[in-house]
Amino acid sequence: MNRTIDLEFITPLFSHGATDQPEIRPASIRGQLHAWFRIVGGDIEAERRVFGGIKQRTADLHRMPSREETWASRIVVRVSDVKGTKRSFPTLPHKRKDMSAPRMAFDIGTKCRIVIMDRLSGLAKKNEELFNRAVNAWLLMGTLGYRATRAAGSFVWNDDSFPMPTAPLAYQDTCRNLLHESKAKAKVAVLNHEYNSAEDARCDISDSLGGRGDRFGQSDLARLHDPLGFINGRGDRKRKTSPLKYRIVRVENKYRIVAFWDGRSEVTNNSDNDLYNIVDLLAKRKPKIGEQLKNAF
Repeated sequence: MNRTIDLEFITPLFSHGATDQPEIRPASIRGQLHAWFRIVGGDIEAERRVFGGIKQRTADLHRMPSREETWASRIVVRVSDVKGTKRSFPTLPHKRKDMSAPRMAFDIGTKCRIVIMDRLSGLAKKNEELFNRAVNAWLLMGTLGYRATRAAGSFVWNDDSFPMPTAPLAYQDTCRNLLHESKAKAKVAVLNHEYNSAEDARCDISDSLGGRGDRFGQSDLARLHDPLGFINGRGDRKRKTSPLKYRIVRVENKYRIVAFWDGRSEVTNNSDNDLYNIVDLLAKRKPKIGEQLKNAF
């Protein structure tokens, strides 16, 4: 397996390593692929055979013998040809300038090349198909870096083995077909509003519920089992990633929002009813994004 993918970022990329300077790290991309591998149906056994893992001592070793071994990763991710400038961008673009929490990022239009290949003895055919499906899912519905679930680090791509759909309906159908084939517990939609600027779309996404000054919104979200996630835990609860994720895509020279709902209730502690309830609430209190979600879901 050898895939070469060219990316162009259409929203700021807040991707950092050990310093405050942005960098596009193979480990970050690998982490995204790992997460999507689970979403599209990769079980723990396949996950270890693809991404590797250390020896584990658990009560079910007799059922999963490969856990008795340390497995090296069978895939390698490399990043090259990074071309882009770095400057400060608001992480909360809907807020006024002095409250927008600016951070250094790669500028819009930054490009890079990603090479993904197998190593050692390679992947079994079934696992290679599953891994490629995870790569495709990330390209279609994923992002990269900080504020990724709110559409920072959105990109368009060029991959000869998996061309990017060029029309909104085709893009949505491709996403849904992939999720259907993998029997993923998820929902996805390309929202109906066209934007002239990706940053205008990111602004509408960012203007949501439950910010530091929105105590009423925080209470509403807690009642709905936090379907937008949270950063600071309450009581014994730690950080939770939002099951409702967004990305922005450029199709037909316009920008649209792609909304993805992770329906794995055993992972998110949210049901599909929580999705419908948060959409209703957003439609009432944040109609710029809420009305689009209501029309889609």
